[in-house]
This record gives sequence, C-alpha cells and structure tokens, in this order.
Amino acid sequence: MQQLEMLETTDERRCCACKEVKHKDFFTKQRDRASGVHSKCKNCSRAYSREHYRRNKEAYLKRGDAYAKNSVKTKAKKAVHYALKIGKLIRQSCEKCGAVKTDAHHDDYAKPLEVRWLCRSHHIAWHAEFGEAPNACTVRHWTPPQEQIL
Repeated sequence: MQQLEMLETTDERRCCACKEVKHKDFFTKQRDRASGVHSKCKNCSRAYSREHYRRNKEAYLKRGDAYAKNSVKTKAKKAVHYALKIGKLIRQSCEKCGAVKTDAHHDDYAKPLEVRWLCRSHHIAWHAEFGEAPNACTVRHWTPPQEQIL
C-alpha cells in the first residue's frame, strides 16, 4: 500500500512492461490518463512498436501502396480540408435533405474544390448506387473512358 501511495505522490511511475520504477520524463505524455503519462516507458514503447511493425510489415507496406494508389483522392480530400480551414470553402447543408453535418463529395478528383455537400447517409447511398469516381484510383494524367468523350 505504501508503494502505491509513494508512486502516486511522486514523479515516478512503474512501467507496465519492464516493471521498473522510472521518473515521469522516461514516459511519453498522454493527457487523457490521470497520471498524465503512458503506462509503458519510452524504451518499452519503442521496442513494442518495432516488434509490431516487424510482425505486421506486409500490412504496413500494403497500406502505403494503397495510399500511393489513391494519391489523387487523398490530395483532393486534403485540399478540401485546407480550403475549409482557411475559409476558401464554406460547408453547406446536404443537397438532398438539408442536414447540417455534411461530407464533401467529389464527382471528379481532378477538380478538388468542386464538391457536392451530402450528409453521411446520402453520401453512402450515392456511392452504393454510382460507385467510385472514375479517376479515384489513378495516380497521374487521368483520361476519361471512351464512352464519356462523345
């Protein structure tokens, strides 16, 4: 009991992985915890992260490939986010139902600031009916399919 009281009243914490008592400075900060620090010390957190990456390397690489594959889509989303932040775009209500909480929908990712404002349910319904935008998965130099050129 005295050990717990000592740990709670001082700047020392016990790492849940290596069980060593260390100063708060050896732990990463975590504001949502009562102690204000993570339960694992920095060394144990680093070791865990390295081991986790080693065991799941294929998934991490696949995620990176997906990000590169969808870079046009990602860049368009980031452009909208930044435009909203600086006030260049103003979030509108849903064009179907008038809901205030909306998503920016791109019909064409090559035009990142041309968006339609749809609530989440109408956005999901739109994609269920029409699928992804034709140029969502290309990296550069999108050309429309032949039937759209006419």
